[in-house]
Formats: sequence, structure tokens, C-alpha cells
Amino acid sequence: MSDLFKIQSIMRILKVFLFVGVVLLSFSCKKRGCMDENAINYDADAQIADNATCTYLPFEKTEMLSNICDNYIVPAYTNFNEKNIALSNSLSLFSSNPTVDAFEALKQTWKDALLSWQQVCFLDFGPAAFVILNNQVNLHPVDTDVVNNNISLGVYNLEQASNNDAKGYQALDYLLHQPGMSDQDHVTYFMSNGNAMTYLTDVVENIKYWSNYILTEWTTSYQDSFKSNSSSESNAQGSSISNLVNGLCYHYESIIRKGKIGLPLGSFNGFSQQEMPDLVECYYRQESLPFAIESVSAMKKFINGESFNTPENRLGLDDYINFVGATQNSSALSSIINSQIDLVIDKLGKLNDPLSNEITTNKPAVTEAYSALQQLVPYLKVDMTSALGVLITYQDNDGD
Repeated sequence: MSDLFKIQSIMRILKVFLFVGVVLLSFSCKKRGCMDENAINYDADAQIADNATCTYLPFEKTEMLSNICDNYIVPAYTNFNEKNIALSNSLSLFSSNPTVDAFEALKQTWKDALLSWQQVCFLDFGPAAFVILNNQVNLHPVDTDVVNNNISLGVYNLEQASNNDAKGYQALDYLLHQPGMSDQDHVTYFMSNGNAMTYLTDVVENIKYWSNYILTEWTTSYQDSFKSNSSSESNAQGSSISNLVNGLCYHYESIIRKGKIGLPLGSFNGFSQQEMPDLVECYYRQESLPFAIESVSAMKKFINGESFNTPENRLGLDDYINFVGATQNSSALSSIINSQIDLVIDKLGKLNDPLSNEITTNKPAVTEAYSALQQLVPYLKVDMTSALGVLITYQDNDGD
């Protein structure tokens, strides 16, 4: 019985080895290879995935930059310049025929021009960063004391940094919507005050100068270097993608989130968190929300590679983010970013102007909008930059 048991045990072991051998032989006969259909060496005949051997074409960064430049940046800056030319022309008509109708038309062209600024404001790199364009055309709050002093003296230099908060669209906001004055009062004021009319004209012409300067820079030398500077091996500091992403993140975080909503709300006002409603954009017109909403809406369009003038959608940052497989909580990062932007627009759209009044009478709703704005910061500044290999080169003191 003992010998029989040993023989049976040996037979069972041999059967096991035989089975394993057959299995291994069957696997060895199956073809291994790359089974990712997105890879350039995808093997349709492979039966066992060996995706470590997959190779991929690099993302078409130059194509993306060309699309962004040709179909968004240059058309948007062209529109920006055209709107400022229209503003200048409208002022000329008012100056030659100062009527209430002409004044109302002037205010409308001012609003149109400021909306066009929101569509390019986040292009805070290249020529715009070189001249700190935001400070040239839309620094707020306006310093009304400096404006009034400049008008009173009749002597000023709008190119000096000390006058940055006394010019641009926010100076026009004050001059065209002075507290306690009707449209007719404004017409009378400019008719009877030559210095005021001259100052109004100089501010408008200064904005037009800068919009033309930026457009000229882009349509001559800068666009070619922007398209070609793709740093094919990386998105190193100084590359177009690094400059673009840093400019976008900086302007959103510091000017849109903080400047338009956070500062007036009091979120950066130390321990007190005391509201500072007079810091809103367009405080004197008492209409701030359309400009905030437009800036975020335009930024979404830009991120998604959409054309400025048409619904056409080509390669954009969203495609680049998808290409590198970036996710956030198991969802595509590009979808998370777009959903968060939609939430920001929704929250801002539920507020009422004047925003300065909403901050004090409906603070919880404004705080909700700010929280939505804040949540977008890490998606852009941390997750997107990490996925694209972009180093943040600007500094802030918010601790975000």
C-alpha cells in the first residue's frame, strides 16, 4: 500500500507539471505586442498586451500654437483694436457735437471696448506682459483724486506709472458716470471744461495707442516666434507653452479671481475680512458682472482651442491635457476644468449689479461665486501645469 501511494502521488505531480507545461506552451505560442490602438506600433494580431513597448507620436504643439495664434489671439486683438478705434471715433463725434445722444453713444462704445478687453486680458504674456498691458488700460480701482488733479492742472504724463490708476477704462468709468450727474450734466461739464474734454480725449487715445501697439507686435514679429518656440522636448521656462500657461494662470488668479471678486469681497482683507465694495471693476457705472462673466467665458473658449470669430474648435490646451492623460478624481482633467468654469459662470450669473451693493446685502451668494472661482485655481495652476510639465514662474502671496 505504501509503494502504491507513492506511485499515485508521483503521478499526480507529473500531471500537474504536464498541465502547467501545456498552459505555458499555449501562452508562448500567442503573439505579444502593443495593443493600444492610439500607439503608432499598434499590433492588431497581438493576443497578449505588452503595452510597455508602445510608442506614440508627440503632441502637435506647433499646430496647437498656430491655431491659438491664428484663430483666437490675432482675431481677438484685432477686435480689441477695432473697438478702441470705434471708441475714439465716438468721442470725436461727441466732442464736435456734444449732445445727450452723442454722450450715450460714447458710453456704449466705452462698454463695448471694455468687453473686448475681457476677451484678451488673460493673454498676459509676450507683448502684453512686456508692457504690463493690464496696468496700461484697466487698472482698478481708479484714483479719482489723481484724475481730478490732472484735469485741474492740465499738465500730466499718462506714460508715467504714477498715472496708471488715473487712465484706462476705469478712468473713463469715472469720467462718464460721475456720481450725482445726469447725462445732460456730463454734457455740460465737458462743454464748459476744456481741460476735462482734453483729458477724456487723451485717455481714450492712450488706450487706442496700446491696443494698436499690441496688435502690431503680434501681426509682425511676435507671432512667428510664438508658433515656432514649442520646445519639442519639453515645455521649459521661456517656451511659448510655458509663457502662455503662466500668463493665463497669473491673470486668472490675480486679476479675475482676486481683483474682480476677492478683493472687493474682503477675502484678502486680513483677519477682519471686511468688505471693500468700492474696489469692484466699474464702480461708478455700477455694472461689474458682465465684464467678469465675459472674461471667464472667453478664457474657456481660449482653453478649448475655439476660434474667436466662429464656433470652429481645433487643437487647444484641452486637447493637450487629454493627450497626456491627465485626470482628477478619475475624471478627465479637461472636463473638470470646463465644468468648474461653467460653475463659475453660473454662480456669477445669479448675482445682481451693482456688485458693490451685492457684496454688502447678499454676501453669501458672492462668497459662493468666489469659492467657485477659487476652486478653479488649483485645477489650472497645479493640476494642468503638472500634467503639461510647466513650471509656474510668477509668485503670489495668497498661499494657494
